[in-house]
Amino acid sequence: MTNNAQLFARLQDSTSLPSLPQVLLQVIALEEQEDFDIKELVKVIAQDPAISAKALRLVNSAYFNLEGKFTSIERAVLYLGADAVKNIAVTASVHHVFNGIKQNGSFSMDRFWWNSFSCAIFSKRIAQQIQYTNIEEAYISGLLLNLGKLVLYTNFPREYKSILSQIDNQCDTCDLERQQIGLTHCEAGAWLIKHWKLNSFMADAVLYHHEPVARVKNGFPLVKITSLAHKLSKSASLDPSLLAFGHELLGLASEQMQSIISGAHEEIEKIAASLDLPIQTPVDKEDLKEEAKSAGLDKHSLRLVSKVQESSLLTSFLENLLRCKDQESILKATEQTLNILLEIDTIVFFLQDSETQTLFGCTSSQNRYQELVQNLVISNTVDSSLLARTLSEQKIINPHARSATSELGLADLQLLDLMGQKGMAYIPMAAGEIPIGVIVLGMKEAKLLDNTRILRLIANQTAMSIHLLEIKEKQAQKIHKERLAATALAAAKIAHEINNPLAIIKNYFKIFELKFTQSATLKDDLKILDDEINRISAIVQQLYHFAPTARQEWTEINLNDLLSDVTKILARSILYTTKIQIHFSPAPNLPLIKAPADDMKQIIINLIKNSAEALQEGGNIYIETHQKEIPTTMLRDNKGALSQDRIIITVRDDGPGIAEEIAETLFEPFVSTKTSTNAAGNSGLGLSIVQNIVTQLHGTISCQSSRENGTSFTIELPVHCS
Repeated sequence: MTNNAQLFARLQDSTSLPSLPQVLLQVIALEEQEDFDIKELVKVIAQDPAISAKALRLVNSAYFNLEGKFTSIERAVLYLGADAVKNIAVTASVHHVFNGIKQNGSFSMDRFWWNSFSCAIFSKRIAQQIQYTNIEEAYISGLLLNLGKLVLYTNFPREYKSILSQIDNQCDTCDLERQQIGLTHCEAGAWLIKHWKLNSFMADAVLYHHEPVARVKNGFPLVKITSLAHKLSKSASLDPSLLAFGHELLGLASEQMQSIISGAHEEIEKIAASLDLPIQTPVDKEDLKEEAKSAGLDKHSLRLVSKVQESSLLTSFLENLLRCKDQESILKATEQTLNILLEIDTIVFFLQDSETQTLFGCTSSQNRYQELVQNLVISNTVDSSLLARTLSEQKIINPHARSATSELGLADLQLLDLMGQKGMAYIPMAAGEIPIGVIVLGMKEAKLLDNTRILRLIANQTAMSIHLLEIKEKQAQKIHKERLAATALAAAKIAHEINNPLAIIKNYFKIFELKFTQSATLKDDLKILDDEINRISAIVQQLYHFAPTARQEWTEINLNDLLSDVTKILARSILYTTKIQIHFSPAPNLPLIKAPADDMKQIIINLIKNSAEALQEGGNIYIETHQKEIPTTMLRDNKGALSQDRIIITVRDDGPGIAEEIAETLFEPFVSTKTSTNAAGNSGLGLSIVQNIVTQLHGTISCQSSRENGTSFTIELPVHCS
């Protein structure tokens, strides 16, 4: 295989290597000057009759729809502007230098120029939509995207004809080009643009326009613009995969994408006609397949192209999974891949909870079914549903085909109704031998049969990522518990050692008080010291919360009453002299919760104090309760305790939020949420104590924080914490 340096040297020495006309080089040189006289540009353009004629034809065309006619090249240039004239010069020049390539069965010049103009127009429209500063640069970059194909075709005609015989729609020829020539059209085009001394970012746009979205989205805007333009030029309509591509790459909403598409083909035809370029709309994909067959392309070759595309997308999917840090991003990456690769837009996941022997519904936060499925829970016993059987037997099942049989459980029927009439498929997810869950897809049976292998691959890769994430989280929890256990032992020892000298000091204060009863001043001083010692003792007592303590009494508590009492006490004590308002919103008909009352008070007091310390300039603290019910329609209770309700307590403030650098270690001992300016006296134990108590009550605690919305702690506890 020839290396790239040798191939570029061969291109450099080639007699067929195109050169830009002198007029275009003068136009580019003028534009590189900070302040140039547009009259100089007129003089340069006037040297080339062809470019002058095209400029006049364009300004008088239906594209601009002017009432009067321009006959002066100077007026035309002044009206169009320097950037538009440069576009005309580049377009005419590129078309001119490759004009010698004739139409033939292998390489369709009409299709090439249509694709080039499509990329140019789409690049311009995208640039306008995102308010890119140099719209003309985007236009030229789009026009030159496929330039490398002509370079390779003219310099490696035999090899490139072989490549063309193995593809049906020029979707992605890069792998074949590298195999046959050792150089892709992206690399050849970028090299030629640099050889012409055009903008280096234009060369980058050409070089990377076939890269996957995961790579392109980290580049500069021009590369993103042309990558999306390339995608749009290959599609006859705005399908869900393009919407997802545009959103991920440039954050474009569906309305913006529709605006980019609307009227684009008409604009391409008008500007091509005005520049006197004989191009036409390419035929659709079905006609392309027939054309490919007539040229000797068999089914095996057509399938090869499909596999190349599939491989490229799957590689991007696997790269995305490796970067995922949580379940949300894993589910999102899987949904996007299924959408782009197989055009499936109805996707729901059911993941297994091995502790409760259930399957629970979930999706990414962007999925339109998120709210519908987030509370769906069903037993994973085989006789409960086909959904559970899919997990147990690890077989793909099409429930839609069995809708008239008694095999369908109530959950299956409900999911069929959710998915609609398009059909449904259950795809098992497994990490090796470990069952993880099931992907529920809205798809027709024919598509299911055609894509069984790829669906299994996607499902199992997703399962492996979720499994590895669970292992990582369990390991982190284990380390955290071990750290808490070590802290508990150290805390108990420190508390014990400190309490001994404190008790001695307190005794001596009593002796001093008895000895010097005649001095009122001394008695007052001793009283102050005694109070401070008591305060130190109270602080030390907090350390015992890490150590195993005697079992407290578990009683049925009216949580709303307890929280109401605590908020009133705090409002009249630590919040009394502040500008902080505390608001309590109790949920009606909240069931009694069985738990130690002191522990519940400790949780709430610590969280409210934490919020109060964050609100240095005043603000609001909100406490809310509500009940979370397990939906009876989707739960088959085979363990009794699984169906019990849970209580949610939220403590929220409108403060400045928690610093990002400590957010991930928030509940670890000796990590304080306070800034250095107000952290004096804070040990960083409060939240660790809270989490320790919540865990002992078989509950969970989570935190969300941002500068805009403040900080919110959410505690979820079972009604019977014991």
